[in-house]
Amino acid sequence: MARIIPEDSLTYSHPGPQLHFCLQALDDDIISRQQLSGTSELTGLRYWVKKNKQSLLLATLPDQSISTDIKLDKKQLAKHPLIVELLAERDALLPASLHNHAHQLLPVVLLLQDNLSAKQTIYLKALGILAIGGVLINGAMKLVFERCFGIVASEQVNQSILARFCPELLVDKSFDERQPNKLRLLDLKQEISLKNNLLSKSKPLSSPYSLNVVTGVAGSGKSEVLIKRTALLLEKFPKSRILVLSHNKSISNSLKQSIALETKHSDRVQCLPFLEWCRKLLGGTWRFVYEDQETELFDLMIKRHFEHEELSRHGLIREVNFIKDRQIETETDYLGTIRSHRSFALSNPVRKRIWQAMVDIDTHLKDRNSYLWGEAASFLLKALDDGKSVESYTHILVDEGQYFAPVWFKVITRLIAPQGQLFIATDPDQGFHNRSIEWAETGIDLRNSTTRLLNNYRCSPAISKVVDEFRLHRSMEELKYPLHSINHIDPIKPEDQPQLLHFPTKEDQQNRLFSEIHQLIQQGYEANDILIINADKQTTRFLAQEIRQTLSIRATTLTGSMIIEDNTIKLCDIESATGLQSKVVFITGLENIFNAESNTELSDRERHSLQTENTHLLHMAMTRASEHLYLLISIEKVPDSLLIDGLDTPTLSKAYLAPVMYLNP
Repeated sequence: MARIIPEDSLTYSHPGPQLHFCLQALDDDIISRQQLSGTSELTGLRYWVKKNKQSLLLATLPDQSISTDIKLDKKQLAKHPLIVELLAERDALLPASLHNHAHQLLPVVLLLQDNLSAKQTIYLKALGILAIGGVLINGAMKLVFERCFGIVASEQVNQSILARFCPELLVDKSFDERQPNKLRLLDLKQEISLKNNLLSKSKPLSSPYSLNVVTGVAGSGKSEVLIKRTALLLEKFPKSRILVLSHNKSISNSLKQSIALETKHSDRVQCLPFLEWCRKLLGGTWRFVYEDQETELFDLMIKRHFEHEELSRHGLIREVNFIKDRQIETETDYLGTIRSHRSFALSNPVRKRIWQAMVDIDTHLKDRNSYLWGEAASFLLKALDDGKSVESYTHILVDEGQYFAPVWFKVITRLIAPQGQLFIATDPDQGFHNRSIEWAETGIDLRNSTTRLLNNYRCSPAISKVVDEFRLHRSMEELKYPLHSINHIDPIKPEDQPQLLHFPTKEDQQNRLFSEIHQLIQQGYEANDILIINADKQTTRFLAQEIRQTLSIRATTLTGSMIIEDNTIKLCDIESATGLQSKVVFITGLENIFNAESNTELSDRERHSLQTENTHLLHMAMTRASEHLYLLISIEKVPDSLLIDGLDTPTLSKAYLAPVMYLNP
C-alpha cells in the first residue's frame, strides 16, 4: 500500500475520496502528497506523486470550470486559461534553471472525467500534460502512472519541489535558490506527525475527538511540529477555537513568539500555561501557591507528623503532588492506589500520616484563603460538574506533555468540542516535577495514534554522546532511544567536547563563567547564542545583573511575563529550561543538585527518588545545547556520575582547583 500524506482526503466530495483510494492501492515505494495550500474549490486538487527519484503532478480542476458543452481537443486544451495557470504552477515548483525541462521532470496527469469519456485522453507532449477521463479512477491509475512518471531527478531537485509544493515543511522560511544545500525541511516522520488527522473534522469520528501524539528524543522537532500544526489549523479552520497549552510560562511565551513568526493569524490562538488557563476559567479571586513557596509549612508538617520517620520535605511534596495530580479524594482511595514502578513504595501507616499532613496543609492554606496549584485542575472539574459554562475548543495542542498530571488531561478532554482534535507532543524520557504518569491514568488511549521521531537535530555528536553516557551512568539502564547515533563514525574534535569545570569556590565559578562568555563573544558568537541554566535558582537574577555590569552585555532572566528579546544572553532556573535551546549552554550551580542528593536526612528510598528525578532534570538541561555545553560546579569532589567518557575536565589538570582564565574581561 502506498503512503499518502496527509492520510485523509482534503475533500470528502467527488473525486477526492476516489483518488485517495486509488493512490493508496499503488505500490509501496510510492509516496503521494496532497497540497495543503489553496482551496480545492478554487484550484482543484493537487498531488505530488513520487516514486524513488521520479515524480509527476496529479491534478483536477474546479467543478464545471470547463464547460461540458465544449468538445475538447489539443488546441483548445493547450490555450485554456486554467491549463496555462496549471502549467505555470507546475513550472514554479522547479528551480528556474530547469523550467525548460519541466515537461520531462514533472509531467502533469489531469483528471477531466466530466469533459472526457472514460477512456479518452488528450496528450500534449511538448507541454508534458496528459488529460484523461474517468478510467484513471476505475483501475487504470497504476498503468497510467508507469507511463507518465518523469525522468530521474536529483535529490536536490526533489527537495526543491517538496519545499515549494509543501511550504509548510520549511523550517527556515527563507528560500535561497542559490544555496539549495541549505534548504531545511521537516523529515518524513515529522511531516506525518504534522498532518495526521489534520482534516478529520470534516468526517464523522468513532471517538469523541481525534488524537495525534508525537513522541521523540530531545531535539527531534516535536515543538516545531506543534507550532507548524497550529499555523496549518489557523489556515484551514479560521473560525475554530484553538488552544495551545504548556506547563510553564517561559515555554508558553516561547511558543507564542514562534507561532507569531509562522503565521500572521497568531492572535486567534490562546497560548497559556495549563495552570494559568485553569485560573482564568475559574475566575474570581483564587489565590494559588507553589509548594516551594511554602517550605516553612511543609517543614512544620514534617516535624509534626514524621519526627521519627525517614521522610523529608521533598518526599512529602512528592506525595502531596501524587494525591492532587490524580484527584484522590479520600484516605481509603489513597491507601488503595496501586503505585507505578516510579512512585514511592510506602507502607500504609506512613501513607496515613502523609494523608493527615496533607489535610493539615490544606487547612493552614485555606485559613489564609490560599490553595496549592496542584488543586486548580480539580477545582475546575468540580465547577464544570456543578454547571459552570465554558466554551469548548475545537483544537487543543499540548507541548511537553510528560509534565502534565492525569487530572490535567481530564480537564483538557472535558473541554474538547465534539469531533474536535487533541495533539500532544511528549518525551517520556524527560519527565520530572514528580509527575511520572502512566497514560492509562489519564483515560487517553494512545494506541494507533502515536508517531515517534527518532532523529536528533539539535545536539552535536559530542554533546549527544555525553548526554547518553551521563544517563546510562546514572540510571544503569540501557537507553531505549539514545541521542548519539551508532552510525556516526567521524571522530569528535577535542574543541567540540562538552566541558566540566570544577572550582573550589562559587566566586571562582562565576569568574570562569564570565571569562568563557567573553571568549565566545570574541570568537564571533552573539549574545543571543548563549543560554545560562542555573541550578541555584536564588541567584539567577543577581547573575544576570553581574553579567550586565561586568561584561557590558545584555542579559535577560526568563520569567513568566518576559518576552525573549534578540541579542541578549538568556538566563533561567533549571526547572524552567524545558523547551529552550541555544548554540551554547552553561549549566551553573550544579553543586546545589548534588549536595541535595547527599543530604543525610534523606532515606535511601528518597535519595533514589531524588536522583532519578535529577537525572531527568539534568538530561533535559544538557540537551538544550546544540554546539557547546559547559557544566560548572563548586564542590570538594567531583561526583562519580560526572566523570564520564567524552566530558572534558580541564580544571582537573591542575594540582589545585584554580579556575583557568582565558582573559580577564
